[in-house]
This record gives sequence, structure tokens and C-alpha cells, in this order.
Amino acid sequence: MSEPPPTSPDPDELLREARGMSIDGLLALLEQLDGAQESAVVRGALAAGVPAAVVIEELQREVERRLMRSRRFYDEREW
Repeated sequence: MSEPPPTSPDPDELLREARGMSIDGLLALLEQLDGAQESAVVRGALAAGVPAAVVIEELQREVERRLMRSRRFYDEREW
């Protein structure tokens, strides 16, 4: 009897790492995900007075996008 095909990971599970993090935590994670340049832009936006709520929403989205891309790239089942 053959094994069933592996299930794709739950997207919510992949993104759990980034949910509920502070701005500093998200910036550190973004830098780990090869986003040093984007991290500098976020810091500049904060320094320029862009509201933190707007910044964290966009930052969260970018980190989640990068997490999904990196996990999908390294998951050979998705190839």
C-alpha cells in the first residue's frame, strides 16, 4: 500500500513565527530574511513620523510574504 502524498504545510503555521511580534522583532526577522535594505526603509519611515500602526501593518505583510517564499522555496515537495 502506498503512502498518501505529504500535505502542504498550513500557511498559518508558517506565519505564526511573525505574528504578534513587536516592530523590533519584525525588523530583526526581516533582516534575517535578507531584507536589510527594506528594514532601513522602515526605520526611515518611523523616523519621518509615519504612524507606527501603518508601519507595523506593512512590515508584517512583508515579513509574512518573505516567510512564505522562503519556506516554499526550501520545501522540495513544492518543486
